[in-house]
Amino acid sequence: MLDPEFGSRLFAVAEAHPVWIVDSPVNRPAIEGVWAQRRQDRVAREVNVFRAIDGLSPADHVSALLRSIDSAHGKGVQHPPYRALMVEGASADDALSSALRSRGMSVTRTTATGFRATFDAA
Repeated sequence: MLDPEFGSRLFAVAEAHPVWIVDSPVNRPAIEGVWAQRRQDRVAREVNVFRAIDGLSPADHVSALLRSIDSAHGKGVQHPPYRALMVEGASADDALSSALRSRGMSVTRTTATGFRATFDAA
């Protein structure tokens, strides 16, 4: 989630999927809330936080995040490996689409606030 205003929407997403979310004043309370709820409920909810780096494009951020996602949920680590990526807070512009294609993924759906990409069929 590259959206610094994602906020409380994190709760619903974190219940269903591992999440990488940008740290921001709006997102931080939701991040801490999910972590507290995870401890209280004693359930696994994977919420990873990253800082936006000035000067990096959304494509740069997503490319860097994909390395982390691959190491946690990719082939050889998880069976089956992850097959889809949902991005909020960035559009699938040419640079980002190119970065995804270089990893064997393509955008399969766009929304007003982001997109979904999946691995191409082998």
